[in-house]
Amino acid sequence: MFRIRTFFLLFLTTQILGALGALTWKTFDISSLLVEEAANVKYQDVNGNTKNLEVILKENGANNIKIRIWVNPSDGIYNLDYAVKLGLRAKAAGLSVTLNLHYSDTWADPGHQTTPSAWSSYTITQLAAAVKSYTTNVLNTFASNGINVNLISIGNEIRAGLLWPLGSYTNFANIGTLLTAGAQGVRASSLSSALIMIHLDEGYSWDTQKWFYDSLAASGTFSMSSFDVQGVSYYPFWSTSSTIANFQTAVNNMANTYGKKIIVMETDYPVACSTTTNFPPSLLSAYPFSAAGQVSWVKAIATVVKAIPNSLGVGVMYWEPGWIDNASLGSSCSDNVLFTGDWSGYPSTVIAKARSSVNMMSQI
Repeated sequence: MFRIRTFFLLFLTTQILGALGALTWKTFDISSLLVEEAANVKYQDVNGNTKNLEVILKENGANNIKIRIWVNPSDGIYNLDYAVKLGLRAKAAGLSVTLNLHYSDTWADPGHQTTPSAWSSYTITQLAAAVKSYTTNVLNTFASNGINVNLISIGNEIRAGLLWPLGSYTNFANIGTLLTAGAQGVRASSLSSALIMIHLDEGYSWDTQKWFYDSLAASGTFSMSSFDVQGVSYYPFWSTSSTIANFQTAVNNMANTYGKKIIVMETDYPVACSTTTNFPPSLLSAYPFSAAGQVSWVKAIATVVKAIPNSLGVGVMYWEPGWIDNASLGSSCSDNVLFTGDWSGYPSTVIAKARSSVNMMSQI
């Protein structure tokens, strides 16, 4: 009887902890997939079978695909039409979609938040109206194509603000006005139930997160109740402060202070890196530059996310695993992707074969 009762209690505890630890978002960003396919890149799984990238990722544990959108890029790459094509691919593969609105015609990040050219002369009132209308239109377009968008980021890595110069970090009243407009645009759309995310970099820095959100809350133009998720970028190679311990402190403090769901919106880890100056020594000793190291890195992040207080940690997203002709992914390391590139058939065919780390989402 004792053994039966003990077994039952262990079983029940395991089920409860498993339910509490489940991640809602196991996501890969595949925004550059159509660019790669236009360059004749063919994707293969670990066994050498040629398949669509999104199918390989789905078969290896992904349940969601992230897509970035630029407002009016000159070459059309990453615009709304481009994004819908990717969204339809995700839908066909049985994957939900996260949208990442950059509110720019090009890259938006802490060093670049250029207002779209068509909006460049707008006042803050006109700019807010444009943000709201544009956001609603993006979501309505996805809805009309039957694509399940369950999460949308209003801005990308906006630590220094968005839609410069009016939305600079020197004017949090304007930042609040613009983010309020973005949130209103989501709620006015046909996909009004999509969760709204605000996304900052420096996910290892509680000071950064606290400064931004406290400044935003104090702006007088933004209600903290108008969004659902705090997204962070957490990379290993930009600062010696980016330790797992600092990351855990930051996200736990965020949960305890703001009570929002938390997602690692961007991360990756190298299989090759010759410049390690900004790596914390603790990471270099714990996570080798290899496919196994990539998996260990993501598992360590997922462990922290699952343990965030009040079950507020809900997702991990790996950035651009299939972008083999940009394998550095803008970092100081030469290769952070999850596929090896065979260029011997270039330009007619380039083979991107999955590394063993492609199954990382099935392990978290």
